[in-house]
Amino acid sequence: MAVRHESLYSGLSGFNGALGCMAVGGLFFTFNWRTHLYAIASAFLSAYADIALSNLLGTVGLPACSWAATMIATLMLLLSGSLSTYRIPMGQVMSPEHNLRSRKQWKAGNTAEGESTDV
Repeated sequence: MAVRHESLYSGLSGFNGALGCMAVGGLFFTFNWRTHLYAIASAFLSAYADIALSNLLGTVGLPACSWAATMIATLMLLLSGSLSTYRIPMGQVMSPEHNLRSRKQWKAGNTAEGESTDV
């Protein structure tokens, strides 16, 4: 990925990718093979966006922090399209462990109260 060795060895290059993957893969969508691939794509996009934001904001002396993961997770929620049936309603998002435990309630658009799954 043409990453500087200092940021790679210190772990900075992988943080936003892992954070974006966790947000999409376990927090906002139920876990299945389609959302798993979506989460992997989110991880790659978050890592690349982190590098781009670090270079852009580094010229003015600002840190990129976790902006890349936040922007990519928001973008993935807006562009979910065919995966919208697997989206967890915003009012019912809990921890990833709770979402995984109650997976049977979140099957393909069958929410408990019948709420909309739009963002």
